[in-house]
Amino acid sequence: MQFSGRLAVLGGDERQLVMLQELEKLGWQAAAWGLGKEHSESDWKNAVEHADAVILPLPASADGVRIRCPLDAGASLRFSVLLERLRPGVRLLGGKLPPLWREAAEARRLVVEDYLNSEALQMRNALPTAEGAILLALQELPVTLYGLPVAVIGYGRIGSLLAGKLNALGASVTVCARRERDLVHAELRGLHAMRICGEGEHSTLCGLPDGCRMVFNTVPCRILSEPVLAHLPKSCVLMELASAPGGFDPLCAERLGLRWLLASALPGRYFPESAGKILAQTLSELLRTDVQHS
Repeated sequence: MQFSGRLAVLGGDERQLVMLQELEKLGWQAAAWGLGKEHSESDWKNAVEHADAVILPLPASADGVRIRCPLDAGASLRFSVLLERLRPGVRLLGGKLPPLWREAAEARRLVVEDYLNSEALQMRNALPTAEGAILLALQELPVTLYGLPVAVIGYGRIGSLLAGKLNALGASVTVCARRERDLVHAELRGLHAMRICGEGEHSTLCGLPDGCRMVFNTVPCRILSEPVLAHLPKSCVLMELASAPGGFDPLCAERLGLRWLLASALPGRYFPESAGKILAQTLSELLRTDVQHS
């Protein structure tokens, strides 16, 4: 099937509104539905009728049945009904696609891609995630970050950016990482460094700096055991930035009298315009790559 560049954007929040506008600036023909009456076709069938690619939101669904349309209370579209309308060869892109949706779409010979898995998207989202984590910390802490002992668990895309920004704000930052190169890199940036021992679910952290007031976790592994948490001051706040199972047990933290925050979807929560532009840039690259290889 020849790709003409016609897109259908179905559902989503403020990010998808910005994404729609940016995609059009990049030269894509886009029709939308489920983004509010001002920006949408009256019927979703009109949006997808001539589309070569259908873009679903991030996350694609809230209930595993319908496409998520938070901006249009009257919009309701079952994914199974959408599938019946799409012809083989249409590209279907969505964020955090339910596995059953992917299986059903591939069975109908659609070209399916979960753009949340894009390395480019994850790298670009690291910046608004890091800034969002700092904004959330400032909202929750009764003190300034300047001179405050904080710890960043993990030194990947998000952890390294976050540690650098916290350091620039004058916080006393300790980086906890596994790889020697990450520990050395952190030290060369003027940060304190502590080693994470072990691999995977057997990873351990012997402790955290005395008086630590904020812990930012970016590692999806229970590194912060109960003995480690027990040595933190009651004034310490734990922020979970990693996916499940996360770096600590929330029930254990509560039992020890520690406050914790689930910091998910920060780009969309705090910076929808930036997040929308990031989505547009990433999707445009994915679609053009597909065109070149089709």
